[in-house]
Amino acid sequence: MDATRVDLMGPWHDRRWMLVDDEGQCLTQRTQPRMVLITPRFEGEDLMVEAPNMPALRIRNWCGEGDSIAVQIWEDTLHLPHPSTHDSEWFSAFLGQPCRLVYLPDAVVRPVEAPWNGCRVSLADAYPVLVIGQASLDLLNEKLDEAVTMARFRPNLVVAGCAAHEEDGWRRVRIGEVELATVKACKRCAIPLVDPLTAATGGHEPLRTLAEYRKAPAPSTKVIFGQNALVSVPGVLRVGQTVELLAEEEAGVHSISRYTSSPPVS
Repeated sequence: MDATRVDLMGPWHDRRWMLVDDEGQCLTQRTQPRMVLITPRFEGEDLMVEAPNMPALRIRNWCGEGDSIAVQIWEDTLHLPHPSTHDSEWFSAFLGQPCRLVYLPDAVVRPVEAPWNGCRVSLADAYPVLVIGQASLDLLNEKLDEAVTMARFRPNLVVAGCAAHEEDGWRRVRIGEVELATVKACKRCAIPLVDPLTAATGGHEPLRTLAEYRKAPAPSTKVIFGQNALVSVPGVLRVGQTVELLAEEEAGVHSISRYTSSPPVS
């Protein structure tokens, strides 16, 4: 994707959908690694979803119509529309368990965690945008026996031209008309252990190597990789735009090497 619109909840259409179980609990790759094999794309206004050995699914009524059900995503309880039983059956068949597809309409506000709970987020884990410098991944791969791709970490923005983990010191950046505020290091869960091409799990890398030099401050035992960001000024992001650092220890200029939108079913 070469360009995307960004609103206060993050990239346009990103993480507006979610799968839940019969109790309304969110489903993620942590317990359903096969979700990484689901590929979404747009055809005009329709959302197309594909997965291995499944017919393509065209979702026409994704805009939020349908009966609302109570769902739980981490600490948040939301009432979200469940537009289509047919669509949910497709996901249930692929994942091998009953699930329902729900949608986050603009009218439903999900706040970001404190102290930024005046801001809003989509159905992402916690924040609208995740930023990672390409050099941060390059440094990790120098330490690994087998290199991993950036897809393991699911960033929205990959920035070229900065030093490894320089993004940790950024506070505000401007990219064209868009302004972001980086507010919190991303503590990594087990999702980077899922191979994005095969959905295979069971290994220890890359988290074991990251733990050697990217531990979060005690008492946390998590590793950190990337920076969570809020959208201060919405607009359009394009590959190749200059990233102007507005507030950090050392000002400088870098560029977006590519824009990657994480799967809307997350």
